[in-house]
Amino acid sequence: MDKSTAPRKKRRKVMAAAAAVKLPRAYEEREHVPAPAADPTHFISLDYAEPSPIMIGFQKGWRALKRTLKIGAVMALVGAYPAAVVLSSHINDKPVGIPAEQSWAVPGIAVAIHKIARELEGAGWASNRPVWHPQARLTALPAWQAGTTEALSQHVKLIAELSPYEGAPDSDLAAASRLLMEVPGEPMRPRLTAAAEALNRFDTRASRGLAMRPMPEEIMPEELALFAGWAAEDRAALSDRINALQEGGWPASKEDIAAFYRAKARAHVAHEMFAANAAKALTLTDTAVLVAADRVEAAWERAAKMKPLLVSNQSDSAVLTPNHLASMAYFLLEAEVASRHLIALMEPSAADEVIEETSVAQTAGDAEIALP
Repeated sequence: MDKSTAPRKKRRKVMAAAAAVKLPRAYEEREHVPAPAADPTHFISLDYAEPSPIMIGFQKGWRALKRTLKIGAVMALVGAYPAAVVLSSHINDKPVGIPAEQSWAVPGIAVAIHKIARELEGAGWASNRPVWHPQARLTALPAWQAGTTEALSQHVKLIAELSPYEGAPDSDLAAASRLLMEVPGEPMRPRLTAAAEALNRFDTRASRGLAMRPMPEEIMPEELALFAGWAAEDRAALSDRINALQEGGWPASKEDIAAFYRAKARAHVAHEMFAANAAKALTLTDTAVLVAADRVEAAWERAAKMKPLLVSNQSDSAVLTPNHLASMAYFLLEAEVASRHLIALMEPSAADEVIEETSVAQTAGDAEIALP
């Protein structure tokens, strides 16, 4: 045996003997270690517990509510703009009611001012909206407003010519007529406000005798001729759109909608102006004239009240929806014929003109004889 391994073996024996002595002591110490405490009763019962059906129902309901809210938020974001476009298209074609406590010298001026106030305080001027505004996507409302102001401008110009001052049309009415015409790219609210102020100034002067006030009987034949011209122009525009119809033309194109609502706007102005003057005319006592006047008012009212949900420009073979452009053109034809018929009835007859000229000549002759 090698002498170097003898000490090593001896050390191993000593370490083994020491470990044998410590082993019983380790077991004795382990026996005195306290056992872990038992779990509480409620912990043990939870191991065997089942979820409550009520709580499961609440959880499912909460998850469904959150899912609904998320879907609703997405739908609101997607559908809010189209809904705003639909809600912003408000065309006020109700009859113009003049309060009884208001006293106006010229009925047409009252109608014009109330129509201007409607457009300014109602939907607002659509053509002046920025590109992001819902009204910038509309077609009917801009056409209605443009047709309204054009008709009011021409009618005010007619009254200005019937109310001359020193051989020229009244200055306030002439200014109002110019301001009522829409200028592309220029804000319309200041123009309409200034036009309403000019109209009010004229009516105030006329009520005080400071301006010539045309009587309704003087205005009616002239305005009927103007209205008949509108009907002819609008019928021609509608006819062009009907003849340009392509197959599958429903709903109508933007050009069709614009032509329809421009004609409707002018028909509404014609109906309101004629009704206001006819109500104040005191010399319309002839039965035939009164019947013809009622026919004119009814014809213009039918054209003014047309308000389809969707303008349709269908072909002649369409069986589901009518052609609204053709219907409007027919109503305008009736209004034009009725207007021209009333004009003819209101014009003095040839016999009346001869009698009037004879009486004037006789009066002039008597005056010459009576002179010294």
